[in-house]
Amino acid sequence: MLGWGGLDAYDFVAYAFVAPIIAQVFFSQLGRLGSILATLAAFSVSLAVRPLGGVFFGNLADRVGRRYVLYITMLGAGLSSFLMGFLPTYAQAGLAAIALLIILRFAVGFFLGGEYSSSGVMAVESVTKWRGLASGIMQAGFDIGIFGVTFTYTLVATYLPESAMYTIGWRIVFWSGIVTTVIGWLFRRRFLTEALEWEAAEKVRSPYKTLFTKYWLPPVITILLATMGFLYEYYVMLELSPFVLQSVLNYTPALAGLILTVLSASDAIGSIFGGALVDLFRSSARALLATALIIIALIYPTMYAILILGNGWLVLLWDFIAVLPVGVLQVYIRDLLPPSVRATGAGLGYNGGTWLAAWAAIITTLMAGASTKPGPWLTAITINMIWSTILIVISSIIATIIIKRTKRE
Repeated sequence: MLGWGGLDAYDFVAYAFVAPIIAQVFFSQLGRLGSILATLAAFSVSLAVRPLGGVFFGNLADRVGRRYVLYITMLGAGLSSFLMGFLPTYAQAGLAAIALLIILRFAVGFFLGGEYSSSGVMAVESVTKWRGLASGIMQAGFDIGIFGVTFTYTLVATYLPESAMYTIGWRIVFWSGIVTTVIGWLFRRRFLTEALEWEAAEKVRSPYKTLFTKYWLPPVITILLATMGFLYEYYVMLELSPFVLQSVLNYTPALAGLILTVLSASDAIGSIFGGALVDLFRSSARALLATALIIIALIYPTMYAILILGNGWLVLLWDFIAVLPVGVLQVYIRDLLPPSVRATGAGLGYNGGTWLAAWAAIITTLMAGASTKPGPWLTAITINMIWSTILIVISSIIATIIIKRTKRE
């Protein structure tokens, strides 16, 4: 929980929050739309490379165990994100600055791909009851990272002059993440034990081969569809909410930071609620379908209230409904794959879906034309949220068929 929050969330949200600044200090020469798209594209590098890290470290986790892999991925991702704070700007180093930015985003994504392949499945492999709740609580660790970085960003934005955010402020946001990384790594070294279900399972010589010969179609593709659908709509929310608050609603960085700090609470509640649905319905597939239907029903009125009525605090509701599926996904992966290939399959299926969802904010921004008016954003965000949620519906229907067939066998 600490590791997942300290790694993925901290880096992800840190980049999202300072994205308007990165657009200026690295890509201002490209103009308003070009700088926004380039900033989002650089971030998407870390998402696009995750399948490589997921398969590499997932295969290792299926062969030698989850916990040893988690030591490596935590340090690799944490240090790569920390180094972001030392990057030279375009004015200081020209194209070399952009090249270094992309290299570090690549490294962060590679290690985080491996982090999820092990930590995600380990959470539900280590319990025998209330797996949905365990999944939701584990995913709520993401919100430790969200709270940490939003709290830091709010302090920096409040007490530094706005001009300083473009020099030292954005660097402090990245540097601060090393604290969470160190604490999380020490906790893992002291308390982390191997997953009980993996230890008891029969091992295979080559998780790669077994996965692709027996479980590629349809289990891994089903996981990939669900992940793509969830992360696409979630990335639309998480990456674009700072732009919506600051560029469309014209909130100050400090007020936007305050709202996004409180967002960590709504995110945690949504994650745990989604996980609890698994135990309530006694089915990860039915629970995932329920979360998709909630999003489809609520997204338009929520975005209308935010963008047209101008209530930025309802970003918290947007976040709550967007995060619901993540509490289900750990159990969903467990139900579709056996322990011998689960980390490899999670690494490929989940991170493959991450790669396919990496372009969500870019596509939505293009549809809205990077407008400062609320109307284009209302249409673009609603359409993208709904179509991505339809992928979750399709995946959950296929998963129901797979799980029923497996039980009969």
